[in-house]
Amino acid sequence: MVKIVTVCGAGVGSSMMLRVFTQQILKAEGIDAEVEASDIGSVNADSYDIVITTSDFADILRSSSAKIIRIDNMMDKAYLKEQLLKSIE
Repeated sequence: MVKIVTVCGAGVGSSMMLRVFTQQILKAEGIDAEVEASDIGSVNADSYDIVITTSDFADILRSSSAKIIRIDNMMDKAYLKEQLLKSIE
């Protein structure tokens, strides 16, 4: 099972929205994954296979062993889907 975390500043705004979008994409594609939302201060990115976040936070997490998906337009579900499926392959 793929472990994914979405990350934002407080862990309740954009990360929750990205978590929902990610879950919708994975369900539609029939991919079994665990998706969590977290804030930048408490996330342990190395505990996940994939981190989805904005460019600002991606720079902070760049030393992580997880694959990092940078997304700055939260409403661009097509881009999220493309990057997510590419990262899972």
